[in-house]
Order: sequence, then C-alpha cells, then structure tokens
Amino acid sequence: MLTTAAATVKFALPMTPEQTACSRNIDEGLKTFWSVVEQMQHAAQQQQPIHQVEQTLFRNLLVIGHWLLQAFLDLAGTGDVGPTLTIAGEAPGDQGQELPRLEPLHKRPYLSIFGPLDIERTCYGHDRVQAAPLDAQLHLPHRQYSYLLQQWLGSFVVDDAHAEAVRKLGTILGLEIAVKASEDLNREQASDVVVFQDRLAVPEAAAEGPLLVVTADCKGVPLVRKALPPKEATETPRPAGAHPRRGKGEKANKKKMAAVGAVYTIEPFVRTADDVIEEVMRKEARARRPRPQNKRVRAELLVGKVALFLWLADEVIRRNPQGSKPVIFLSDGEQALHDRQSEYLPENVVCILDLFHVLERLWKVAWCFFEEKTQKRAAHQWVEERLKRLLEGKVVAVIRGLRYQATQRGLKGPKRKTVQDAADYFEGNRDRMKYDAYLAAGYPVGSGVVEGACRHLVKDRMERTGMRWLPSGAQAMLDLRATYLNGDWEAFWIFHVAQEDERLYGGIREAG
Repeated sequence: MLTTAAATVKFALPMTPEQTACSRNIDEGLKTFWSVVEQMQHAAQQQQPIHQVEQTLFRNLLVIGHWLLQAFLDLAGTGDVGPTLTIAGEAPGDQGQELPRLEPLHKRPYLSIFGPLDIERTCYGHDRVQAAPLDAQLHLPHRQYSYLLQQWLGSFVVDDAHAEAVRKLGTILGLEIAVKASEDLNREQASDVVVFQDRLAVPEAAAEGPLLVVTADCKGVPLVRKALPPKEATETPRPAGAHPRRGKGEKANKKKMAAVGAVYTIEPFVRTADDVIEEVMRKEARARRPRPQNKRVRAELLVGKVALFLWLADEVIRRNPQGSKPVIFLSDGEQALHDRQSEYLPENVVCILDLFHVLERLWKVAWCFFEEKTQKRAAHQWVEERLKRLLEGKVVAVIRGLRYQATQRGLKGPKRKTVQDAADYFEGNRDRMKYDAYLAAGYPVGSGVVEGACRHLVKDRMERTGMRWLPSGAQAMLDLRATYLNGDWEAFWIFHVAQEDERLYGGIREAG
C-alpha cells in the first residue's frame, strides 16, 4: 500500500523571498501529487475504468506542472539589474541608451500549456516600459502564448480550420484561445518560413538519387470577394444558410491560382510501353517503382509562378551544383509554366509532358467516338492502342489519326472541338512527348508528386466547405503547411524562436 509523505524543498537559511515563494509553490505541487496518489489508490479499490483514471491523472499533472512552473518563475527573480539599464543602439557606432528603473513591478500575462500565469518583472524606460531584462532572460515570446503552446496549436492549424484546431487543443489542455489570436500567430510565424527554407542544408549526396526532378502545377484558392476590415478572419467560413444571390455571370467562388512546385531526386526506372500500359490501364505494376528522395514542396499565391520558379531554380543549383545530374521538368503543358521554365531553369533541362494529362485527353476523345453507356470496352481498347503508340514515340501518327477520325466520323460541334483541341494539345507539346526515349532512360513520365502536392498542400486545407481566404492569410497557411509536410516542423520552430528572440531582445543582450 502506498502512503502519503510530506516533503518540502529546503534552501540554505536564511531564504530569500524568491526562495520562500518557490518553496511554497513546490509544496502545493507536492500536495497535489500525493492527493493524486490517494485518488489512484481509491480508484484501484473501486475498480474504476482505466480511461477514467488516465483522465484524472492527466488533469492533475497539468495542475502540478502549473505549480512547478510558478516555482521556476519565483527562482528566476524579477530581472532587476540595478538602477539603470543600457540597451544597444540600432545603428552601428551608436553608444546605446541608458534607461532608468521603473517602479513598481510590472506584470505580463503568460499562457503556458499548464494554464495562465502572471510574470512580475522589473522594467526600465522613460515614463513607459521600454525593456524588461527578465523577458530576455526567459526568452518570452512577443505575445502571451508560450512557444510550446504556439507550436502545438500550429501543428493542429496546418491540418484543421483555426476554430476546430483551437477547440481540439482546448479539449486536451483545458485552455481557451481566441480564434483571432490563432490566425494572428499563424501569420507572424509564417514570416520566418522563407528565410528558414533558404537556409536549409543541402541533402547529403549519398542520400540523393541520380535524377533531379522539378515539377510544377497550379491550384485555385478561394478568396473573400471584397477586402475585409483588418480585424476579420483570414479564413472565413460562410454562415449556415447564407446563400446570397450572385450577379449575372458571377461565379460561386472567386479563386486565385497558387503556383505549386516540388523538387526531388529519384533512381532511374527503365520500362517499356507495355509496362506502362499494364500499370496505368490495368492497374498492375510489374516492378516496384523507386520512391522520390528528399522531396520538397512549396506553393506561392501572392507572387505566383515567378516566386515559385525562383525557388525551383535555386533548388536545382543547390542540389546539382556541378550540373552532373539530368534535370527533368514535368508539367501538364501549360504554356505559362513552360515560359517560366525556359526563363529560370537550365537550358539542358528535359521537359516531359505529364502522361496522365495525355491519358485524360485521350479519354475525352474516346467518348466523342463511342457511346459511354454501351461501348466502354471499345473505348478502353481505343485509348489503350493510342496510348501505346504515344509511348512508342509515334506522336505524329496519333495526331493525324485523331484529325482523320473526326472527319471520317463526321463529328460536329462540341465533339469535333474536343477532338481538335486534343490534337492541337499534342501538336503543341510534341517536343515533350518523346516517351520512348524517356522510358529507355528511366525517366519519370507522370507528375503524381506535384498532383499530390496540389491536393495535400492546397486543396485539403484551403478548399474546405464555405472557406474563404484573404491572400496574406492564405500564403501564410501555405508556407507553414509546406514546412510541416516537408518534415521540417521541429527544425522550423527552433529557427523561428531564435529569430523572434533576436528581434525582441538583441539590443539588451548586445549591451549586456
């Protein structure tokens, strides 16, 4: 049988006021601990369900943590460094500024994962608080929310709407956080993402594949229709039942296209046309395909394609400094993407038209030639034959065949236009459809990585029902979500805290 025990932390006598307060708070924490032990004994005797015991333990551990964190603050003192404090000047050569101590102590709120605390500090300034050494000593954030709390909340926010993320974290920790505060924190954190990404280390050569693949696409983000006041949310769900009448020709959603890109290396994967047919038409892969290595994704909404391709170009230089790796650019054939590719990527890049966009065009044409309800097998056979010819490098023959069949079958109107558009699409991308050579070299021919990025990075978070975004809030979310999906969340938070710490307290530390 466990028994309670009294314990008190003893300091060398006489104790300072800070040590006295610390001892008192530790005693309260110990009282709570032994109370929990007694509750556990009682729960065992009453044969309570373990999940109820688990919940009780967790809630009480939060209480104990609150007492101990307060004890830590007691030991930290108030940050009194004397009658005056000198802080460094902003300009080089500036002798700095001497600030007098302000009376009395000033409190600032601090919301930890254990609950709210008030931190009493000695402050310095001329008639107003201009510096607090304890803030620098404790590395306090600009806002009241602890960095750990911000990091945990952020990991929820990159997947869920702010209101839902706040609710989930509040359910776990028993805290109340305003949705607006969560959105503001999101924007502030995102301001460090680009600098963080630019300073990331290059992957080790031994962990890289011999092929460097660059891929890009675009995905729409729904925006609010008109500018909102500064205090409005960055993601605005439509109220239930709110369906205002749209003007003539007005679309349900106003979207802005985000340029989405990915960079990765990969091992060559040599295949034949028949291998690809088996995989894409019959869903049977004959060999295990290699996986992308050191994949990184990014989305640019505010500046768009130019900002994205500047990043892609920088990644190519960083990850292929000697130019020894073949560089492959995969896209859907959009001219704007290829214009940026030719402007920013190396001249010898191998441009490949995504095979799945080709397949999509073939199916659209097939339904112009065959009845979708009664001729599915014939349509499937027709698509398979044309796809195999394209994979064998017979692009010109396929283009001619499409135009000939449209005329021979007497197609008119929308069906004829669909066939003509497909033929023109293939004609305009002929130089990017040398699939026989690509397969023989082991190059990838599908842009599944960037298609996945469009879905996971953009659609899954930005296009939820009724969601509308301000451009700045959308870009902030895309930046942080990309950081999370790239596996850099922990490293980013170390960097972000260091950056904010320097912004807040660099002057105090330089003078000290």
